[in-house]
Amino acid sequence: MTPNGLKLPSTIRQGILNLPGPTYETKGTIERLLEEDRERHHCFWGRIGFHNHLSHHLLAAYDLGAPAALLQKIFDVESKDPWDLFILNRTGKEGAAEALEQEVIVENWTTFLGDGKYYPSYLKFFTREVAEHGTGRVLESYIFSPRANGNGAYMLLRFVGGALHPLIQMGYAVEFGSDAMVAQALAQTAVHDAFRPELFDLTNAPSSPESLTYKASDAAQRQPSKGHSLLSILRQAYDSETMKPVMPYDRDALLSARLRAACADGRPEEIRRLSALWQIDTRCGQPELDDKVQELLWTATLLLVGSGRRGRKPRLDFFLMHMLNASLFVPSLLAAIPTMESKATLLRSLVPVLLIYLTVRGRPRIDPELVMSYTDTPRPPNEQLPEPDKSAIGNPRDAVDFNPWPTIIASVVYAPDAHTVKAIRALYYAAQKYGRNPPGSAIGAFDTEGRETHAGIAKVDGSIFVRAAGVVMDALGWVTHGQKEGSWDRSALGWDDAWKNED
Repeated sequence: MTPNGLKLPSTIRQGILNLPGPTYETKGTIERLLEEDRERHHCFWGRIGFHNHLSHHLLAAYDLGAPAALLQKIFDVESKDPWDLFILNRTGKEGAAEALEQEVIVENWTTFLGDGKYYPSYLKFFTREVAEHGTGRVLESYIFSPRANGNGAYMLLRFVGGALHPLIQMGYAVEFGSDAMVAQALAQTAVHDAFRPELFDLTNAPSSPESLTYKASDAAQRQPSKGHSLLSILRQAYDSETMKPVMPYDRDALLSARLRAACADGRPEEIRRLSALWQIDTRCGQPELDDKVQELLWTATLLLVGSGRRGRKPRLDFFLMHMLNASLFVPSLLAAIPTMESKATLLRSLVPVLLIYLTVRGRPRIDPELVMSYTDTPRPPNEQLPEPDKSAIGNPRDAVDFNPWPTIIASVVYAPDAHTVKAIRALYYAAQKYGRNPPGSAIGAFDTEGRETHAGIAKVDGSIFVRAAGVVMDALGWVTHGQKEGSWDRSALGWDDAWKNED
């Protein structure tokens, strides 16, 4: 129930993976916990702007088969610190919540954008709007419409801001069919700052789709229907003098400082130019959308797991991880957005985000051969499998007879970090969709001249997703097998100087 007493249904549906495991008990438990989170907690954890990941963690674990008791433990651990719906309205830690000067209504809803104190009021407002108009209409009205983006409102840029957390929150809402979470996600969007408006072109109509001619020597080489692929745009970003990382490297620089420094010296204009090369041919319908989702998931996976250095311990960048985790929700968001024009707008808005995070992480370069060097049968440490009975066909202790996914899923639901669970869920989905793809079939693996867009990309096949999952588990910890929890990399690993320290 929101602060005004209006209540949307707490029910959810099954997630995109559709794995066995959820029961009547677990469904009832997670619906109760999600409602308690909505009623008790602000979208920001504490006063310093970190995000509330509780609903993300619960739903990711639920979709992977976590039982009711484990879901309750996740809730108890992540909600034990004192933080509530009105934390930003208090004068002190224990002070009474200050009353707002005004409540958010239709006539003034853009007045308080970016102010976290108004989150409870925005939650009430968007609960009313969703109840009256439904998810599709409010998405069009409050994220994509000219009214929602003109005069500094910039709701789309708030939606993709905050390391994509508002988009991720909405992704969970529409994936699991929760109108109550839709209102939460809109409220969260409203209290975020607009993300770097200088990187986006929201005023000019998209250019007419451009047809490129490819000298493909193999029919299996796939290209976008129009315009350039993400892998081609990434290659151009690597080759661009303008996109050089800011120097000198500062290991301790905050993300906000890196963003300010990166948004200078022609980079915003170059990011707008490069982003415009990723074109959405709306005439092609669902197949076009499916191809764009595929590009996002392949590119995000290569950036996360292929941006390390050969001979060094793998590092997984914290912000590139968010690009992967957000990509999982794009299919569900596209299904929920009513108009093809707005679907295309969502897709186009992701490219500037990807390119600026690439820049502030030091422009890390993907190494496809490094990704393919990781095992496609990852196993936990200290694994002790019994000798199978002689009647068994095959032996799971032998790599050639072993499917690693059940072991990965069984372990990751106990991971203490929500990001780890979310990353594995994204990689599992990608493996479901593209795991059988042959070498060289990634969209945009080859340029117009038939050359690799990235050295070694011709060898990359659909096994990259299970290989990546193994790297994530090794880096973040197989905690159910006695391995200590690991951590995401925050060094901005694209700079050479970030690698000067020992592993």
